[in-house]
Amino acid sequence: MYDEKHRFMEISTLNDEKTILKQKGEREYLLCKKCEIEFSKYERSMSQIFYHGEREIIHQNRDEIIVENINYSFLKLFQLSILWRASISNLRIFKDVELGTHEEKIRTMLLNKNPGRFYEYGCLLFSIKMDNEKLVDGLILSPEYYKAEGFGNYRFTFGGLIWNYVVSSHNHKFELKDYFLSEDGRLTIRMKKIQDIKYIMELGFELSKQGKL
Repeated sequence: MYDEKHRFMEISTLNDEKTILKQKGEREYLLCKKCEIEFSKYERSMSQIFYHGEREIIHQNRDEIIVENINYSFLKLFQLSILWRASISNLRIFKDVELGTHEEKIRTMLLNKNPGRFYEYGCLLFSIKMDNEKLVDGLILSPEYYKAEGFGNYRFTFGGLIWNYVVSSHNHKFELKDYFLSEDGRLTIRMKKIQDIKYIMELGFELSKQGKL
């Protein structure tokens, strides 16, 4: 999490680990300069879509925001780059992201700038909001792996959003695949109050019990 001075606070649920303050978040040398430049294009595109208003909201209600006119290739490649980099990283925060044979397939997709079909490594997005509708954008959690209905899932939490990747060779059968970014540039973001997100509330309770919050 970031504090009021925008320092990065690394908090662990392990009793014997103290809270660590850092001026910047987790960093590691991972890519060559050419790849960093290429990935930065996707990151800028993502930032424009989610945080700088360069989008068109065609429908919004209590539960969903639907966005259209998104550059499918750029946003999908951004999503893939996050998942792939977490898999090859040596940082402890990404220890649960192990893509196995999917890692090389995604690397090839990124290398060839091929976003694939919409259901290939699709990502479900959820916004995280407080009761006052403020986005919870300072929270970053270690990605978690879980399995549901026969599909592998990696759940990332950052940027005020939950990024839930579905990683399976049979994603085309995934029941909620219509919530993935579509190839015509349409995206549905489902909105959730933080108190309704079980894994975040359980984490908060555990940290509070240890006196770390």
